[in-house]
Amino acid sequence: MFTTNLLSTFSLLAIAVSATPLDESWLQPRDSSVHELFSKRYTPSPSDANFTQNYPAAGSTPPSNGLPQAWLDKLKSITLPDVSVATPNNGYPTYANGETPSDEKICSFTYECTTKEDLYNPGQGIFALSFDDGPTNASPALYDFLAKNNASTAATHFMIGGNILYDPTGMQAAVNAGGHIAVHTWSHQYTTTLSNEGVLGELGWTMQIISDLNGGRIPKYWRPPYGDVDNRVRAIAKGVFGLETVVWNTDSADWAIGSNPQYTHDSVVSQLNTWLTGDKSKGLLLLEHETRDETVSVFETIFPNIAANGWTLKNVADAFNMDWYVNSGRSNSAAITTMSVAANTLAVANVSTSAQQSSTSSSVASVSASTTAQSASTTSGSSASKSQASSSSAATAAAAAASQSGKSSSASNVVIPGYIIAGLGLFTAFFV
Repeated sequence: MFTTNLLSTFSLLAIAVSATPLDESWLQPRDSSVHELFSKRYTPSPSDANFTQNYPAAGSTPPSNGLPQAWLDKLKSITLPDVSVATPNNGYPTYANGETPSDEKICSFTYECTTKEDLYNPGQGIFALSFDDGPTNASPALYDFLAKNNASTAATHFMIGGNILYDPTGMQAAVNAGGHIAVHTWSHQYTTTLSNEGVLGELGWTMQIISDLNGGRIPKYWRPPYGDVDNRVRAIAKGVFGLETVVWNTDSADWAIGSNPQYTHDSVVSQLNTWLTGDKSKGLLLLEHETRDETVSVFETIFPNIAANGWTLKNVADAFNMDWYVNSGRSNSAAITTMSVAANTLAVANVSTSAQQSSTSSSVASVSASTTAQSASTTSGSSASKSQASSSSAATAAAAAASQSGKSSSASNVVIPGYIIAGLGLFTAFFV
């Protein structure tokens, strides 16, 4: 009798595993720091006419009234340092009551203060390769160059959420090439000048769109635009989303080409080559951009000199011997955490795309900040010494979506996760 029950159990478990949909890997383990924040939901597709309506509008900080409740609840659960919201000041935000932004209490990287948790000094001889502000019109040439030189997996791309919204397949091209994807906020603002909820939206929605377009992988790293981060913003990034703050120890100044006569393609290349031929006792974490052809050309020009001078090229995660994502291994192709379980999940797919949703009690709502046509151009301010050019966007993706807002799919399929089937199988085997 016992043998029969045991065989029946294993048979039912095998059926359950084979019946489990591939997209169940979206679910996060209960002990994951983001279990309640990024659980299963309908997967928006770039080919969907209403794709942009799953996210806030590009080009500005997402409104607080569109933030998922799980994010807000998590924010309330953490203790933030007593650091005030900074006031914009021509690239050098200021703080209330004349507080010193470079001290340990505030520790603003704009004023060259770092913490022991910041990632900015890789090990000896390591060149930590990263590019900010993608995807842009210049990105395809960069991805092609990296691929031709077998360096795609050695690059971290800190992407702007609004740019991804405008060009989702551009982000996926970087993923498919093998690149490591990280967060560069939704609209490229000075984060220390934003409210707590503003920081939440800038980070959370960028994580969401990256995860949606990368098979459910949750980003683990972020870089503040202009390097503008302080202890309050660090606490929100880490405490709510588990994000590692990445800054830099060397500024290529490629962003200044064309706007400052002091910086030309040749002068920037010359300075970079000086660093490459110099001391390697401390690694390089270089600030570079994929914003324009000129910035990409700088990297292409110095690339042969990286290996020639004995540097080991790695992406940011590998440079610090850390995982690429919260919930998967060290590549875009590695399996997401298996047998992950989110409570009370019955995924509903292919619901009318004008009202996409999941019945997961802790899922992130598909919130749109606007259903009207809005520009997907991502803008950024200027900085006196740490300006990073945000990409120039062209046509409005949201307008295209709005013009087809009447179109939607109609099929509705309920997918019952395999772990439920397995539980019924065990019950049947032992009690029937």
